[in-house]
Amino acid sequence: MSKINPLSTLSLVLIALGGACLLAFNLIGSTIDAQGVLHEPFGLIPIGWLLIACGVVLGLASLTRAALCLLKPRSDP
Repeated sequence: MSKINPLSTLSLVLIALGGACLLAFNLIGSTIDAQGVLHEPFGLIPIGWLLIACGVVLGLASLTRAALCLLKPRSDP
């Protein structure tokens, strides 16, 4: 049985949270009040993309680490 890598788990969580932020932005939507001011949750867009980017970077680091562990020669005593 293989052990779950916490780095890959964290990367999946960050990607899911980023997707949730972008989904929430679309679900909340934008409105214009009586004075003509636009109200939208704009902060969710950069936060979502930042979380997705961090998740992808961590995922690539996890894959690189796993590949290096597979390629490393084992010394059996």
